[in-house]
Amino acid sequence: MRDIHCLEDYYELFRMKWWNSSSNFKQCLDRVTPAEKKKRQKKLNGMLNKLFKHLDSVPVNDEDIDKWKQKGRRIIGQAIKKDDYFNIGDVDNRLRDNFIESTKTFIKTAREFDKNLSIADIGQAMRNVWIINMIQSLLGEEIKFTRAIYGYSMLYPYTDNYLDSPEVSIEDKKEFNERFYKRLRGENIEPVNPNEEKVYKLVEDIESIFGRKRYPKVYESLYTIHEGQIKSLTQQDKVTIPYERDILGISIEKGGASVLVDGYLVNGELTSKNIEFCVGYGFLLQVADDLQDVKEDFKNNHITIMSQLAGKYNLDPLANKLINFTIGLLEEYEADEGRDISNLKNLIKNNCVFLILFSMILSKEYFSEEYIRIQEEFLPFSMEYIENLKFNLGNKFKEIKEKNNWTDERLMDVLDKVIE
Repeated sequence: MRDIHCLEDYYELFRMKWWNSSSNFKQCLDRVTPAEKKKRQKKLNGMLNKLFKHLDSVPVNDEDIDKWKQKGRRIIGQAIKKDDYFNIGDVDNRLRDNFIESTKTFIKTAREFDKNLSIADIGQAMRNVWIINMIQSLLGEEIKFTRAIYGYSMLYPYTDNYLDSPEVSIEDKKEFNERFYKRLRGENIEPVNPNEEKVYKLVEDIESIFGRKRYPKVYESLYTIHEGQIKSLTQQDKVTIPYERDILGISIEKGGASVLVDGYLVNGELTSKNIEFCVGYGFLLQVADDLQDVKEDFKNNHITIMSQLAGKYNLDPLANKLINFTIGLLEEYEADEGRDISNLKNLIKNNCVFLILFSMILSKEYFSEEYIRIQEEFLPFSMEYIENLKFNLGNKFKEIKEKNNWTDERLMDVLDKVIE
């Protein structure tokens, strides 16, 4: 057992692990032939067309709505069970069903909280719910939805997006962080705008499950991520050169602390081994996010591990290092009590690598052509299909809205009904 006494020790551990991770090419995924890619694209298109056709057929009469809902659930359930891209079907039925139920409950609760939430906002928060659900399973806990998980996950669209917005001044962001910190400490702070009012209500959701005196680690971890967000503002206020600021340290602290909170929200406590995993998992997701956002960060002069070198050097070695770091983290982790979690670890590992590869393809101008060509062999779909997927999905939603004269709110109401 490592002799680790404080979070700074974990941060230093992962600084060393990052530098020691190879920047040479290694891949844990199987190659996919062009013919298999076409087959998978056809299958996914068929499933999406079936789902959009079902959305378009929402009945006017209330007496027909129950049958329509049941059919929608079958379509989504079959899609998950027959998935052969991300291996969701490899986990046991109970885990998968609990995962789906947690997702449905979260979306329903989020929509009740704020009808103006966009699909993108819900997706951003839902991703964190999934991370916590994965950690619940890794720790041998039942996958379930709680108000604390909901409250923390929903903070993302209301805080991160505000702090990342180039339209909000650094001064306003700093003032928001000062008020938010006081609220996290339990002080009775009056919100200055509707966004802050929602943020403070979400903190109440965490407090409703985890009392401050009984579960101090939950709040210590919340303070830690808040401090990481404050430090990350230094990535925005001016362009820096490599080594002028500790961008790696900021990424480890911010990313590690975010998933550390996720871990504590499972049952209020974590062992040293699980603290280590949460910090490492959070860091790799942070760097993966930096890769996903590299275009926007480069444009807005937000300095991250990726954007600092983008356009100056090919990002091939950094992507290799991130993939190797991911593989190493999941391969090293062992469950307590000798539980076999190999399928779950492979699910998490492979989907993290898919996230990296998809982000890479969507920012391919920052990589060498040869590197992109090699990585494309491991993608479940063709590069062209991935590049157009978001645009095509947006068009399908737009077509349904225009055909039925639906507003964004009406579209979200129909989506709500499918997952009820």
